[in-house]
Amino acid sequence: MEWLAGYAPPSYAALRPGACDHEITALEETLEVSVPEELKALWQLSAGEDGVNGSGLMLGDWALMPLDAVIAVHQMQMRFQKEDRQDHTGGKDTQVLWKPSWIPFCSLNPDDTLYGLYLDGETGEVCQWTRFGEREQEYQSLPAYLELMAVSLEAPLAAAGPEKPGMMDRALVWGPPSDAERKEQWVRHLGQAPPRHPAKTLGAIREALPCDECEEFDVQRDALDLADTQAVALFRDHWWERAVQAQEELEDEVDSALGGNIMVQPGRKLAPKYAAALPPAVRHTPPSLDDIRSALRHESVRTRFDREFMDAIPPHYPALLLRWWDIARLMADPRGDRAVRAVINNPQTPGQGVSFRP
Repeated sequence: MEWLAGYAPPSYAALRPGACDHEITALEETLEVSVPEELKALWQLSAGEDGVNGSGLMLGDWALMPLDAVIAVHQMQMRFQKEDRQDHTGGKDTQVLWKPSWIPFCSLNPDDTLYGLYLDGETGEVCQWTRFGEREQEYQSLPAYLELMAVSLEAPLAAAGPEKPGMMDRALVWGPPSDAERKEQWVRHLGQAPPRHPAKTLGAIREALPCDECEEFDVQRDALDLADTQAVALFRDHWWERAVQAQEELEDEVDSALGGNIMVQPGRKLAPKYAAALPPAVRHTPPSLDDIRSALRHESVRTRFDREFMDAIPPHYPALLLRWWDIARLMADPRGDRAVRAVINNPQTPGQGVSFRP
């Protein structure tokens, strides 16, 4: 929720309010099922979405279904199952199209429920259904699915799944889109923080200005009559807008710089025109090999890093180092640590399609 609010406001606005206990209980009584706690927790955060730019917000470009759609799809699928049994006298050759414990929660988009994801209440697995009767496991559990989504958003350079987070008109769109026109408009999200506008104080504004404009700021500030509150307000507003513009220009430069390869020796200082290509936390100096290896707390993960670095060619070093720096920072968090170890130790887990290869 916080990520969407900070990085993709239109997507955040598309989320519906969370469901109350009464609404979830009513759904359980209608469908005669028991909803697993992890799905209840998801619905309590948001009971569906309205979609943005024809796409859903969930990993894989799925849309989080409103509860009325959940009920409609479950009842429809159970009806198909009943009709299939009636068509096969004696129950022979009856295909398992749906079980009462299968609870849909994602669909192709808010208006298209012919495909989607459901949670198997008996096994805890997340599976996909299609209009053709196909039922395939996609993820080992709902927490695993949500954790992979969180890792992909919080450390996009380390995104392990086939779908990458990106933006269209500031809205989250997983991609790259297959449609050529939408693909041209789609911009992959690379972990840049949204522009942080300075506080409306003279000190904060000056700190946010480009160095070559600070002298002019100082001259105008020193000439101000501090007793003239209107003049002070006009001065402050003018330079605040300039500081905001400068920060947004820097973010655009970062986007542009990260679009290509950057030649750099690990651990060396970058030229100013390349420094903008790094996240603010490491903009002064890129992380060195030793920095990253010491931050990777598990020997099996270090081994994987060493192998990938040996296989890389110099133009790919910056992207590789930053991606593994993201992984190292994630491992400092217990949730991220578990996700990283799961991917490293089981790179070929069926249905998850994850790999840390460049």
